[in-house]
Order: sequence, then C-alpha cells, then structure tokens
Amino acid sequence: MTIYVREDIEFVRPNAKKHPQRSTIQHWQLRDLIACPTSKSEFFYVNQNNVLQYHTERKEALAAMKDLSFSPTSITSGHGYLAAGGQRSQLTVRSLTENWHASTTVGGSINNAMNMFVTPYAPSSSPRLLICNNDETIKMYALPSMQRVATISLPTAVNYASVSPDGRRMVAVGDSNQVFVFEGSSGDTWTRVATLTATKDAGFSCAWNHSSTTFAVASQDGFVSVWDIRSVSPAAPSSNKLAQLDSRQNPQVKGACRSVKFSPVGGMDLLMYSEHMSYVSIVDARTFGARQTIRVAPTSSDQHISGICFSPDSRTAFVGMESNVWEFEVDTLNRRCFPEGSII
Repeated sequence: MTIYVREDIEFVRPNAKKHPQRSTIQHWQLRDLIACPTSKSEFFYVNQNNVLQYHTERKEALAAMKDLSFSPTSITSGHGYLAAGGQRSQLTVRSLTENWHASTTVGGSINNAMNMFVTPYAPSSSPRLLICNNDETIKMYALPSMQRVATISLPTAVNYASVSPDGRRMVAVGDSNQVFVFEGSSGDTWTRVATLTATKDAGFSCAWNHSSTTFAVASQDGFVSVWDIRSVSPAAPSSNKLAQLDSRQNPQVKGACRSVKFSPVGGMDLLMYSEHMSYVSIVDARTFGARQTIRVAPTSSDQHISGICFSPDSRTAFVGMESNVWEFEVDTLNRRCFPEGSII
C-alpha cells in the first residue's frame, strides 16, 4: 500500500517547555527511559543509577528509586507500580501507592525492555510485569507476589514486547527483522499465531493503539512498520502493512528508529517515533498520511534521545534528552476536527 505523507502540518505546538532534567542512557540501542503513567504533570526518568520523578508544575525532582546497585537499561510504570531493569538481569520493583518494594535478578543477560499490563486470561486480576531479555526470552511476573507466571522463548534476543490494551494479544521484536505475534489464553498462556517481516534490520520497539487493532514496530534501519491485526495472516509474513514510515535521517545510523508510541486515548489517534539522535516524528494514526517531524536538538549539533512517551490523557508528549526533557502540547482541537470531506 502506497502512502503519500503530508509534512505541512502541526500535531503538537512548537513552543515546547524545556525541563532541565538529564536523562541518561546506559546502552546505546535501548531508548525507552522515560514514562508518564498517571498525569501529564509528572514523569519518571533515569539518571545514572537513580529513577527520578519530576513534577512539571512544581519544578521538583524526587527520587523514586535512589542509589540502585545498577544503572537501569529499562524502566516501566503502570497499574500503581514502577520497575527498573539492569545490564545483568537486575530487577527492582516498587509500589507507588504502598510501602512495598522488591529487588532480584531474573536470570539471563540484559533486561532490554519492560512493560506492565492486565489481561482477562490471568487467574487473578493482578498486574503482570513483562521483561524482555537478551537470553531470547520474555519473562512474566505477577505483581506484587513476584511469582513468575510465564516464560516465552523466541529464536532471537528479545528487545521489546507490548501487550494490547485489551490484554488479549502481544507483539514482540528482537535482534532480527521478524515480528512475533501472540494470542493470550487462560492461565497466563501465550501462543505464537504469526511471524511477520518488518524491514531488513532488528526491531527495538513496538506498540499498540488504544483500540488494540493496530500495532507498530520501530526498526534499526530507520523505518516504522504498521499493521492492522485484523489483516495479519500467518501465511503472508511481509504483506498487509497499513503503512511503512521512514526516519528523517534514514539510512544513517543516527536515523535508526529506537522507540514508538501510540497516543493512549481515542480521539487523538497519533503515533510518535524517535530516531537515534535529534529527531522525533508525530504521525496521523487515522490515515498515516500526515506527519510532523521535529528537531529536538540544536541546529549546530546532534543529541541523543533517551525516550518518548505520551501523557495518559494524550494531551502532552515528552521527549527525553541527555541534557533536558521536552514537553510538547498536543493540539487537541486540531485532532478533534476532521477536514471537510474526510472519511472516518
């Protein structure tokens, strides 16, 4: 499917706020180090061996995890918990509402990425913590018991996995160009139902839209591939893409797509992805035919991007840098107005 992308559009307002918070990167390829789980007025980010919580209105940074024994390569937050993972399979989890925390090692190698989710197939309603490891596994833990409830093996180091908002499907990517699609069932069971082909290089991030119908994969060769799960066929590994978007700096190394996120609220319908350095793009996720590309580094020099995220209400987009965090306001009026003659 050929998509002609308009570039003359603004989904976020250009006058971004600059928060002087240093967001440090521990592994050159792992760039999912900022999270905004509860409110647009606060976000979590990694700084050396700490995870800090920054309040954008009070201009105050508090230690959410202080003086860890490792510098996190991955963090995630949701359902009342915060988790950080390290280079040697270290894991620390804490409750954001109660006086509870746990530290352990999960085995294997680098904890490349983590996510939290709930699923209707779990024996209880407790949240699950998903950990992607370089030992070619996805490990799942129940919270707060920290009981391992599933271990999923793949034929490659797993760089990222994302469970759909309805908790019924999962997509995973790793050190190959393959995209692994799973369906959940009772008893924390996940069955691979399709293996797709993204582009030519490894995948480092994936995400679902708010309605659990569309997912996107960010690849190291500078592309983001998008599928509709309803069109995925196990017999057609490379077809049925909704769209394939390129980075601004493709095919340079600094144009590698490192992180991809959908806006979590219906009605906004945006897709955001970051490059290895200097640029983020925000795309109309209704048609994938319009894109705003923003340089978040000075024109005189490139800078590394540590992570991206939307606020839970989709009104704000955060971009982590090594020297600061940018806060962009989404043009919500623009997103709720459709052009004359558009078809939904």
